[in-house]
Amino acid sequence: MSINADYSSKILHFLLKRSGGDYEAAREAVQETWVAALKSYRTFRHKSSYFTWLCKIALNKLADYYRGQVRHQSHFVVPAVEKFNSIFDPSLSPDEKVALDELRAKVNACLNLLPSEYRQLLQLRYYEQLTNREICLRLKLSARSLEGKLYRARKAFSLYFTIAKA
Repeated sequence: MSINADYSSKILHFLLKRSGGDYEAAREAVQETWVAALKSYRTFRHKSSYFTWLCKIALNKLADYYRGQVRHQSHFVVPAVEKFNSIFDPSLSPDEKVALDELRAKVNACLNLLPSEYRQLLQLRYYEQLTNREICLRLKLSARSLEGKLYRARKAFSLYFTIAKA
């Protein structure tokens, strides 16, 4: 096992404790930690151990990750939810309005349960009605990669929606 792999494992464990077991956040923060550590190694002053220095960077990257999640949710979910919530047909009966409100609530709840990447893909495809090609260009994905990710996003949404119906 290399030194970096050993440190990566220790940092991941450290971040899992601080993130309440959020593996995705911890894993992402570890990757960003190594990038930041490599870029700023010349500023390391040896006032603390190398591991302590890496842990401090990792905590900052974990905070950056969560800030990014909040930013993604506000940019992607809120506009999508507002569009969905703005659907109103004056010809609906009171029962149909109640049913539509319940559907909106379930869809919004399911969207909020999805990972940010899936939420973003569904928002681009179904709310902004972009073509797959436009999404590929915007997110710098191959067509095959997008198809797979959209499939998984739809499947996850479907699973959450099915559970919400029960």
